[in-house]
Amino acid sequence: MSIKKSTVRHVSAAILIAVLGVSFAEARVASEFVAGYQPLRPVVKPTGLNLSPQAPPGHVVIKFRRGTPIDGSTVRLAGTGTDVVRQIFAAHGLAQPMRMIAGDVEEMRVRRLAAEDRVHVNLPDMSLYYRHPITDPALAVQIIAEVNARDEVEIAYFEPRPEVAQYPADASAGVPHSPYALAATTPSWESSQDYIESAPGGVDARGAWTLPGGDGTGTQVIDIEYGWQLTHEDLSKGATAILIGENPSDNDHGTAVLGEMAADRNLIGMTGIAYNADIGASSVATMSFAEAVDLAAAASDPGDCILIELHSPGPRYDFEGREDQRGYVPMEYFQANFDALLNAWAQGAIVCEAAGNGAENLDDPIYESLFDTTVRNSHAIMCGAGNPPASTSADRSKLGFSNWGARVNLQGYGTLVYSLGYGDLYDGGSRDSWYTDSFGGTSSASPIVTGAVLCLSGVYQQMLGTVVDADSIRNLLVATGSPQQQPLLIYHIGPRPDLGTALDLLFDPTDTIWYGELELDPGTRGAIPISLSNSHPVADIYLPFDLSSGNFDIQIDSLTRGPRTLDFEKIQTVYDNRFFDQIAYLVRADAGGGTPYLQGGSGVIAYLWVTAPGAALPGQAVSVDSTWLGTSTHLRLVSYFDDGYPNAFTAGTVTITGLPCDCSFHGDLNGDGIISILDVVMVVDVAFRSGAPAPTDPACPHATRADYNCDGMVNVLDVVMAVDIAFRDGPPPCNPCEE
Repeated sequence: MSIKKSTVRHVSAAILIAVLGVSFAEARVASEFVAGYQPLRPVVKPTGLNLSPQAPPGHVVIKFRRGTPIDGSTVRLAGTGTDVVRQIFAAHGLAQPMRMIAGDVEEMRVRRLAAEDRVHVNLPDMSLYYRHPITDPALAVQIIAEVNARDEVEIAYFEPRPEVAQYPADASAGVPHSPYALAATTPSWESSQDYIESAPGGVDARGAWTLPGGDGTGTQVIDIEYGWQLTHEDLSKGATAILIGENPSDNDHGTAVLGEMAADRNLIGMTGIAYNADIGASSVATMSFAEAVDLAAAASDPGDCILIELHSPGPRYDFEGREDQRGYVPMEYFQANFDALLNAWAQGAIVCEAAGNGAENLDDPIYESLFDTTVRNSHAIMCGAGNPPASTSADRSKLGFSNWGARVNLQGYGTLVYSLGYGDLYDGGSRDSWYTDSFGGTSSASPIVTGAVLCLSGVYQQMLGTVVDADSIRNLLVATGSPQQQPLLIYHIGPRPDLGTALDLLFDPTDTIWYGELELDPGTRGAIPISLSNSHPVADIYLPFDLSSGNFDIQIDSLTRGPRTLDFEKIQTVYDNRFFDQIAYLVRADAGGGTPYLQGGSGVIAYLWVTAPGAALPGQAVSVDSTWLGTSTHLRLVSYFDDGYPNAFTAGTVTITGLPCDCSFHGDLNGDGIISILDVVMVVDVAFRSGAPAPTDPACPHATRADYNCDGMVNVLDVVMAVDIAFRDGPPPCNPCEE
């Protein structure tokens, strides 16, 4: 259940407990780690801080160690374990730091512990973070050094105010281009949005739209930055969008971002890559980045997206604010932001993050392995900026400003992007009808990647009936994307998503059907289990059976549902030739929509009931095989993904059980090991004098010892054979095991 509100600040603990099924009584102590879960990576305090005099305003950020006595009931720092840190701020004439996330601490704990249980990872406690605004770089350096000297402090550092990752940074509304300046109604530029077209030029959104969920249906994306024009004429989802925090009027950037992903598919303006996805917005205008992420995660369902459209000055130029954005880094560089993103991932959100426009190698030693996912991994999909097909440079080559390195997973257009806002392409008279064809930066690249993620997530939910996680969807898009091109190939920004190839790979089912084994006593009835292992949902299952190969005739009775198909609509006989031990059935999910698919899994889907003849002998067997019956009935699975043979099939067997056939005493009525006059007398007695019935042997079926010729009767013919054997060394009696 997503929380859908026009304004969201803090979600009540009662709602979260109901959603997550967690009670306070059952929850763990907040400071406890779970021994069997993946441990937290130790945080290393900085040994020093170089901060440029030109560093922009920001915050001193402090995280206390777990177990530190902190009074979480107040927004300002309080508690006996924080006395010295509070004295440090007071000594510098500053107010006490405030909690970085102002929400209810108990509510945050409930969500964190539930997320830990979900992914089996010990997660950072975001309630231990505090921050204080700072404008004096020298004072920031002094306070951070003093605070980091305290054992109760896990880390303290400076974080500049984030900026939107647009390039160039001074892009603004301009004079509308001809021929649109005088258009009476808003034209459509969908045909100019190369990024929605087929790969390799685009991400092949049109191909995804042909599939249920491929337009983003059932998914949501929350954009984290500053402001948005949610009343834009081509953004109807803005009327129901989640809005977390403030919404400043300077909102072209956020409007362009949402337009790439979710602009309406109509006859005007643009069309978003995932135009049916719900949208939301979480603003850092009046809250910390970590809080914006935390609240976005609380308002998201697993499989929804959170898009990070910000970057910040980094250590290359001592956190200096620069118009050219050189040295700017992704937001996860800063520990609190990384921890917030890790918590969002654990709650099931798929985070896409702008790599930033700093022209930085994120593998450089200056970053102390903070972007090495083997050291720490936020699981966010990091997005670089590449050239579009319309560029004068090679398509999919890295744009000069884009950050790069092994941490960057995928790329989108970093320039010349058509979207909403700015008014440089078209100005219909108000911000609600502004359009652009020149949006750029990792800001324009990231929504393209995110739009592709939303399309895939929608398909997973609508067609596969499951929620995809961030790692799986990243791996799929990286493996199937259109590769980065020369020049500068060594500056890794990853491939551009290719939804067509990703969906082809996704829809390549792996299916196995096997007919099981059955043991029956002669004359008894039993069920042969029919099992299916399917990686993708299946609507119809055709099951032909051929039991004609064996050394006895078996009776086919019926097919019944198995544990995996109890809710299926029907089982229909589509071919019936039982005279030759052949039959075929159709097992159908539900043409009426009640149970449209058998979801992926493994287990018994049906039972074929058969009856063994009474004359069957122990050890005899019949093969339970598949064959082509009639004109079209063959073993196959039918769904959106497949209509053909399974990848593997194993035939079954019906075997008659009981003691092995042993007729070694046949004809020896008195059991003395020889056929003599005594046996002749006993045969005569059975045949002509109504004597006692001849003995039978359990291991020698369907014959008495007196039936020398195995014709089912005891008469003069058997007497003649007995005399011949006893007195004339004639041929032995018949062997019922061989009859």
